[in-house]
Amino acid sequence: MKPWSRYNTLFRSARNGWFLYNALSGIMLELDEAHYRIACSLRDAKRLSSGDIDNGFMELLEKKGILAERQDEQLKLMESRYQRNATCFSTATLSLTICPTLACNFACPYCFEQSQNDETIMRDETIAALAEFIKQHHDARTLTVSWYGGEATLAFDVIDRLTKKFIELYPDYDNAGMVTNAYLLDQEKIDRLKALKITSIQITLDGSEATHNKRRMLKNGGATYERILHNIDLLMNSSWEGSCAIRVNVDKTNQEEYAALHTELLERYKGKDLSVYPGYVNTFEGHDYSDQCGFDNSDRAAFTLNQYQKEGIVPKNGFFPGSGVHNTCAATNHYFYVVSPNGELYKCWEDVGQADSAIGSVHEDKFVTNPELVARYSIGTDPFNDSGCMECRVLPICGGGCVRKRLRRQHYGEKGIDYCSPLKESLTDYLDAYIDTWQTKQICDEVLGKGGSPSMEQGYRMVQPEEKKGEAETMPS
Repeated sequence: MKPWSRYNTLFRSARNGWFLYNALSGIMLELDEAHYRIACSLRDAKRLSSGDIDNGFMELLEKKGILAERQDEQLKLMESRYQRNATCFSTATLSLTICPTLACNFACPYCFEQSQNDETIMRDETIAALAEFIKQHHDARTLTVSWYGGEATLAFDVIDRLTKKFIELYPDYDNAGMVTNAYLLDQEKIDRLKALKITSIQITLDGSEATHNKRRMLKNGGATYERILHNIDLLMNSSWEGSCAIRVNVDKTNQEEYAALHTELLERYKGKDLSVYPGYVNTFEGHDYSDQCGFDNSDRAAFTLNQYQKEGIVPKNGFFPGSGVHNTCAATNHYFYVVSPNGELYKCWEDVGQADSAIGSVHEDKFVTNPELVARYSIGTDPFNDSGCMECRVLPICGGGCVRKRLRRQHYGEKGIDYCSPLKESLTDYLDAYIDTWQTKQICDEVLGKGGSPSMEQGYRMVQPEEKKGEAETMPS
């Protein structure tokens, strides 16, 4: 018999019974009490009596990797590492996050850019150098761009001029995104979005109108909420065919306002391609706003679960953990760059404007002048090089966490930085919440005649991946 996998989580849900989950295979089973006891014995390496052995169940556990040899699991992780590296070093797509300016018309207290005070707008020579930089990446088949800042709409003409150059270089270029506070996103700019190939926009709000206006005010202290909402109205009622995501910044001071705003916005823009999600305020060490207000991992998990339990709000991607081992951060990718207004190159948009974090410049003959930092981001943050990660039961669904935080903690010795996923401490709670949504879906499907729940006749059934009709008969018996 193969041993119990280190990636298993066996638990009892207070409302729904007994469950067994494996993070490496992504398998979840529901068990009756008898099979739960068998699983407990396997976990604790206790000898099973002949009366307890269910051959079909044991066969299923081995087939799904719940019972697995350590070397077999190492091979699966090796495959995932290969996939991560293939993604990191792919040259198929050149991905750019471009800051046409770092200037901003807001004075948000938590902003990581607040100390930069750089009013530079990208100049002609930098625009030309950036176009040449793109041209030199001739093996890239596609180009993707995200407009960032500062506030990108303060340099809208730069966006226009660069877009024309992008289309010359990549005639199929058509999927840019933009992050904006939307204060200046008036009808004139909205009417230009299609020509600028901007198909997705992220806009930030910070809670109720009163709270938002205290946190996301103009530099002169003026209110912004009403005008932003007016501009969102213009956007969503225009002929623009893109998607809009409203990010609601959440921390300890405004978390109670999220549910009401979430409901209000989805109702206001019902039938439109608009989504609402929480963004967690997280500042750098020593920031005045950090310790008292910012969310740590436990706060994030508690907030997410509380929103579901009290308000019925399910995260965009649900509660069931997806595979994270080869879902790499863009900062690790060889052909991903953040471009500042003066042409400096970075690997993370939170580094922009910090000269010691630049990896090069579009103005240099050899664009990358700090290959050591590039290596730190791509190789130095690899969780497969971290013995702690390799022993962690959530590695397959975590993928190593935030690479910038990992870099700051492990390579530069910054304290108080937690780069792990909230799943490390709250996996069972997330799985329990998923089970609740799954059970609700099974009941609804049965009522609507879309099929019933998988049978528990054998004393166990598959919860994830969900079985298609007719598949239950193929399970071992």
